[in-house]
Amino acid sequence: MGLAAFPIMKSVSIPAFVLLLVHGVAIASLAQSAPPPEITFHSSSDLVLVDVIALKNGLPDMTLQRDDFEIFDNGHRVAIKTFDSGAQTRPLAVWFVVQCKMDGWEKQGSALFAGQTSLLKPGLKDLTAYDTVAVAHWCDNGDAKLDLLPTGNIEDVTAVLERALASENGGKFHDRTGELALQNTLQLIVDHTHSLPNKPVPVVIFLYGDYSGMPRKEADHFIDELLETSAMAFGLKDSRSPGMWWLPGEQKEVAHYIATETGGRYLKVTPETYAAGLEEILRQLHFRYELGFKPEALDGKRHALNVKLADAAKNKHKGVRLRSRPDYVPSSGDTR
Repeated sequence: MGLAAFPIMKSVSIPAFVLLLVHGVAIASLAQSAPPPEITFHSSSDLVLVDVIALKNGLPDMTLQRDDFEIFDNGHRVAIKTFDSGAQTRPLAVWFVVQCKMDGWEKQGSALFAGQTSLLKPGLKDLTAYDTVAVAHWCDNGDAKLDLLPTGNIEDVTAVLERALASENGGKFHDRTGELALQNTLQLIVDHTHSLPNKPVPVVIFLYGDYSGMPRKEADHFIDELLETSAMAFGLKDSRSPGMWWLPGEQKEVAHYIATETGGRYLKVTPETYAAGLEEILRQLHFRYELGFKPEALDGKRHALNVKLADAAKNKHKGVRLRSRPDYVPSSGDTR
């Protein structure tokens, strides 16, 4: 089965965003400001960088220190070699990914964003001077394309998104061709990330409902590819899109699954909260922690990864919850 709309992990309401915006006057100004020139972004071919989002009452918590964290690789505690937070973390390469137009599917999935992408613009203000934005799409007829390579010019984004959403190559049915097209699009993003000299963190943001399915083995394969780049996936689902209850024999809601396995989240939004949803994603990423450790072996296999609060930190930071990718793939020659 191919790809199109989605039940979500987390609902986002306007009151929650009001709370975030009131709390975030200082947050917003810091996220927009460029890091001081003396900051060095950690990068090493054998250093695994783990991005950790800490939340308290739904808001980013920036009070944690290095000794507050513990990292476990396949159940074994490992030493934290580097510790960065906020503006010291690696820049983002934000990829907006959409499915192109499909006949008869205009009232769900990516189609609901067509003609509305300008509503995302206020959320883009939270990008820093080091961040870039990009656009990619796939179609159920097999087309897969990087429409806009990472750029600092945010004015290009909405126009390119609208052209991708207006493509007439979507076909009428969700089928195997569409599954492979989505995989190809994600592989193109991974390949482009490997070609970049500064190795930003690729952040895939699906503007998509996620009425989808795919063989679990294939989904896991390209999730491994994403994990090798430290990619994180998120999604914005228009609340008017239908959900999918079950899909026998396949991994349903593939975009949701990708988000879960890479440490991201899917948010439920309305046109009135498109920008607020994007703002929440970017603020969490800009106020994340970045922990570095060296794996025992660069074996190219998926490792279970667990980031916890140290026992001494649990009482001091009551109510703080950590979110990070549950696995990683150590691989030589790449910054992760």
